[in-house]
Order: sequence, then structure tokens, then C-alpha cells
Amino acid sequence: MAVAVLAVGAAVALVLLLTGLRRGMGEQVTTYLRHQPPVLVGQEGTRNFLSQTSVLPDSDIAKVAQLPGVAEAAPVTQGYAMLALHGRHLLTVLVGYEPGRIGGPWTLAHGRFPGDGELVIDQTLAKEHGLKVGSLLDVRGAKLRIVGLSSGTSGFMTPLAFTTRTTANQLNDQPKTATFLLVKPQPGIAPATVISRINATVPEVSALSRDTLAAHDRAAFVGAFSGPLTAMTTIAAAVAILVIAVTIYSATRDRSREYATLKAIGLTRAGLLRLVGVQSVVLAVTGTALGLGFAIAGVRAVAAVAPKYLIALTARDAIAMTIAAVVFALVAGLVPARYLANLDPATAFQR
Repeated sequence: MAVAVLAVGAAVALVLLLTGLRRGMGEQVTTYLRHQPPVLVGQEGTRNFLSQTSVLPDSDIAKVAQLPGVAEAAPVTQGYAMLALHGRHLLTVLVGYEPGRIGGPWTLAHGRFPGDGELVIDQTLAKEHGLKVGSLLDVRGAKLRIVGLSSGTSGFMTPLAFTTRTTANQLNDQPKTATFLLVKPQPGIAPATVISRINATVPEVSALSRDTLAAHDRAAFVGAFSGPLTAMTTIAAAVAILVIAVTIYSATRDRSREYATLKAIGLTRAGLLRLVGVQSVVLAVTGTALGLGFAIAGVRAVAAVAPKYLIALTARDAIAMTIAAVVFALVAGLVPARYLANLDPATAFQR
């Protein structure tokens, strides 16, 4: 029984970890967007946040901000920056924002928010490369001083870094421009209404919902890994199903003499099927609970050893896995149980 529970637990943990890794990639890609208001405005034709070339003149900021239903339109200048760290090159997403307005780091682990010529970087990146508050970092040929470390901004392959929009525009050599406008609707105004007004009123811009941009970013960046990960998850799920089925089937067949004894002393066919069903469900639920424990331990181990990788476990995955385990355990247990229910007790003792 212990071996059976461990086998089911290991199979369930493998499925949960692979599913969580795939979901974690998608969450890391959209980390920045998930902390922003529901509407973003970019250059006309914009579809992505991370892979789109978008340049807006500062004049568009006032046009959008003055529209009915718009509570705030905060400009940000976003782009990639290659950092040279200990002989290695690391790509980061550099976000320039207006101090005191939305668009900057949402949580500071250490230090303060940046001013002109200053930088806030992700604390995981800082720890990995021995950086700290007060360190100087070369960003596109300019020396920026790190004044803060942010948390929850590790991103997927590209951690986030923050500076002022003035500094970011100087690095881009594009003064008086922005990449996107972060638009906060007024209370009671639907984001879709604001999007329609912007697209109908302001020329040469595209207003999109945060969720739409996030979906496009996930498709663009996670899509390359989605196929292999989906295949691995499918294989792991198939293995888990087989492990559960074989384990329950073998456990039921191995108890044929015990079931025969119960039949000999009066256990009915319905009672035997009910007993096997209960045992199968208990084994599946226990194994799934153990697998969830293994998966949580795996998530914590990854977070401690390689914190830049996110494995996102959800209650929905655990519930789905439990239901699947119970269903296949019942099928695997009741198949031999039906055979045993029709088997003469004396015959069972001869096997």
C-alpha cells in the first residue's frame, strides 16, 4: 500500500510541476502588465507590449488625458537593455516612468524609487550577480546608480529594471516621446468604453486592453516553449494515469483471497464492488494529496535554488488531478472487482 501511494504521488507531482512551470512562464511574461491599469495606448498597429516598436509624441498624452472617462494617462518609455555582468550579457526590460505616477516598481524590497540617472533592478537579478544599492551599472553606455531593489519583477528570461522616463528617453535618444500610455478609467466607466473613445478620437494610436496585450505577449514568448512543455505534460499525465491504473488494478487482484474470504462469509456482490470502490478512492486521494505535497516541496526547492524560474501551482490543477485520479482509480479497481464478484470463493483460494 505504501509503495502504491508513493507511486501515485510521484506521478501526480510530475504532472503538477510541469503544468505549473508552463503557467509560471506565462505569468512571468505578463508580470508588468498585470500590475498596470486595464487600458494601454500605443502607436497605431500595436499588438504587443514586449515585442512592439511603439513611439508616441508627448502631444498624444494630453489628447488622451482630456477624453471623457479617463482618470489618468501616464506615459512610460519601455525597451530592452543589454547588461554586461561578470563577462555575461543579460537582456532586461527597462521601463522609464514619471516619478510619483503609475508605471514604476510596485514593491520595493530595499532602497527607494529612482530619480534621473538612477535605477531600480530586480532583487533576484541583484542577488545572482552580487549587485546592491549603491552599485553602478552600465546601461547602454551610461553609468546608472542602483538606488533600489524591486521584488516580483524577475520576468521570464528578461528581468525588469526601472528608471525615470527622462533617463530612458535620453538612453533612447528620443526626447519628448513615450512608448505606451497607461490609462486608468474613471470609476464606473468600462475599459471597453475608454478604448472605443480613444481609437475614435485620437489619430495614429491603438488603444487595447491590458488582457489583450498580455495574451499576445504570452503567445509570442511562451509559444516557442508551449509545444514541448505541452507534450511533456501530456506524456506525464499519461504515465500518471497508467501508474494509477496499474497500481489499483494490481492491488485489487492481489487481494483476491481476502475478497474471496469475505464472499464466503456472506459479502454480497454489491458490497464487494462498494468495498473495492472505496479502497480505490482512498488510495487515489491519498496518493494525490502526497503528490501535491511533493509538488509544493518542489516549488519551494526551485524558489530557493533558482528563484528566477516560477512554478505556479493552482487549486484548479490540484482539483482536476484529484478528479482524474479518482476516476481512473475507480475504473482500474472495478474491472478486476467485477471478475472477483463472479468468482467462486473456492476457485479464488486455488489461484
